[in-house]
Formats: sequence, C-alpha cells, structure tokens
Amino acid sequence: MVNKFFTFFLVFILINFKSFGSNSTQVSVITIGPYENELYSAFGHSGIRFWDPSNGIDYFYNYGIFDFDQPNFYLNFLHGKLLYKVGKYNYKSAEAFYKSQNRFIKEQILDIDDNDKMLLFKYLEKNVQPENSTYLYNYIFNNCATKIRDVLFSVFQERVEFKSEGEGMSFRGLMDLYLKKNQWGDLGIDICLGSSIDVEASNLDQMYLPDYLFTGLEIATLDNKKLVNETLTYIPDYNEYKQSIFSPKLIFIIILLISIYISFRQIKYGLKYKYFDLILFCGSGLIGLLIIYLWGFTDHLSKNNFNILWAFPINFILPFLFARETHKKWFIIYVIFYIAVLISLLILWNFIPQNLNQNVLIITLSMILRLASNIIYINRNEIIYS
Repeated sequence: MVNKFFTFFLVFILINFKSFGSNSTQVSVITIGPYENELYSAFGHSGIRFWDPSNGIDYFYNYGIFDFDQPNFYLNFLHGKLLYKVGKYNYKSAEAFYKSQNRFIKEQILDIDDNDKMLLFKYLEKNVQPENSTYLYNYIFNNCATKIRDVLFSVFQERVEFKSEGEGMSFRGLMDLYLKKNQWGDLGIDICLGSSIDVEASNLDQMYLPDYLFTGLEIATLDNKKLVNETLTYIPDYNEYKQSIFSPKLIFIIILLISIYISFRQIKYGLKYKYFDLILFCGSGLIGLLIIYLWGFTDHLSKNNFNILWAFPINFILPFLFARETHKKWFIIYVIFYIAVLISLLILWNFIPQNLNQNVLIITLSMILRLASNIIYINRNEIIYS
C-alpha cells in the first residue's frame, strides 16, 4: 500500500508540477560547521538540498536524525546499535536553526542535468519512506556524511569519481582536529575506542567528516566533468565555545602532584593514604570494566583497546588489599609485576599500535608512584606471609 502511494506521489509530481527538473531546479550538498557545545555535533553535519522554486519545493534531506523516544534508545546506544533515520524538512527552517547556533553553512550546487536531478530526487524520496528511512548508525562508517557519499554512488554509480587522496591520517587523528577545545570529549573517545580507529583513513574513508566530504566534492567529477558547479558560503559573526578551565591535563597534574606529596610522606613517615588510593584505583578499575564491556559486548569500535593496560579491571580491589595489616607474598609479586607493566607502557608509548591520550601518561605516573610507595610501606611495616 505504501509503495503504491509513493508511486502515485511521483506520478502526480511529474504530471502536475510544471517544468520539474528544469534549469531553475538546484540540487546541493550542504555542509554545516561544528557545534562544540554538544559532542555529537562537534564534527559538523551534512545534508542534501533539493530546490525547485517554480514549484515551491525547497527540501532538506537530513540523514542525521535520532529519536530519544525510539524503543530501547539508551540501551541501543550503549550497545552501539543505534538506529538513525533520514528525514525531509523545509530547507529554510533547517538553515535558520543552524544559523542560530552560529555555524557556517556551505552549499555546493551540483552540475547535473534534468534526468540526473530526477534520479536523485526519486532516490531521496524513496529513502524517506518509513520502511526505508532508518539505518544502523556508525560514527565512522555509516553517518550523515558517508550516507551522502553513498547516495551519490548509488544514483550515479561509476559515473562519479572522487579524485583526491587521503592525507595519511588515522581516523582518530582526524577526530582530534575537531576536539582541541573539547578535551574531556577527546579523552572519553580516546579511552573508549580501540586501535581499529588508528589505521590510516583512505580518501573515501575520511569523508565520514563533513568537511572532508566537502573537500572531496570540490574536485569530484561526474562523467569526467566537475561535479560542483558553484559553492555558496555563509560565515557567522562568531562561533564561541566555552571551554572548561578544569581540563583533563590540569586535573591529572593535580592528582600527580598529590601522589608525589603523599608518596613522599608515606615513605618518610610511615603513613597510609587509603582514601586517595581508593579514588585512584577504583576509578581506573571501573574504567577497565567499561573497556571490557565495550570490547566484548557491544558493536562500538572498542576492540583491541590498549587502555586496558593501565585501567586494569581488578584495580578497584587494590586499595582494600593495601589497607590490610598483613599481606600474602603473591600479592606483593602481583603489584611489582603490575608496576613493571605500567613502566613498560611508558617506555613503549610510541610503539603501541594505538594513539593513547597524553593525559593517560600523567595518570599512569601517579599509579606507579602509589603502587611503589605502598609496596615500600608494606615491606617496612607489615607482615608478609608466603
């Protein structure tokens, strides 16, 4: 029934709309600038505009819609199985919304003939039908920008060609370009996502970022002719992002300085600092449990995550064992082994096939200090059983 209605709708347009697909009709790819106040908007956005002023049509096809009310939204998000959808809106309303966020808007008008305009329109209209509108979102391989790239391939097939080359950067390296101000978001991504995003992104792969889709389209060809005929740009007066003064580096340096101070006092005066160790090691242990969960039980790009070396899941039991008055020899051996693992992590930092966040280095130093100080304290003051 839905397919019959869709067919009737297209036939109605073709019969009743005058000069549909004429020279007055424009098809554009829209690139919206980053909006750093929300992490999911920090990389920008892409959409397709279909404008036919002679028939009062000005549609914005948006492949970046998610619905908080969809069944099991948060559970699906946690498991990396979030359904996104494509929607059709009035372009001027969408444009006004993005302008209200002080984001730049770049419009690339495609140089395509009437038949190609109709092919693209039919494809988009079919996509927005309820039975076709949803897709399984992936923030690198299947998002608002890659969907537009793939739409062009689906409609024009081998006629369209993207001629630019990759920049030799990894997926993570490209992400980092957009997270220089949002350091907490950058830290979270670097901890949760594994080494699979540290491989080099090809020309087509890097188009998961709207800016790189824009760049690729600028020199793309259709039937060996330039695909983009004209580019229009709106630049806002300002795009302000209020960065927190409590950056990860500042917080972790404070933790390191506290670790140095209390470790010195523990070794010199024989004091215990149970609550500080509780926060430090329970925190890293809980992060480790999160990494294991993301690695083994979700579809996020979290496999082969070398953060597990410092955020070891059983770390949360260490402060409780340190607090005891007597210790088993195996526990001492384990702690010494773990210190060796952390020191090896620092030595091999640049050789690990994953670009770990630099702030992790600081917290790793703090952990080494606290582990070593507790072992020295135990050897001096407490009984060790075999």
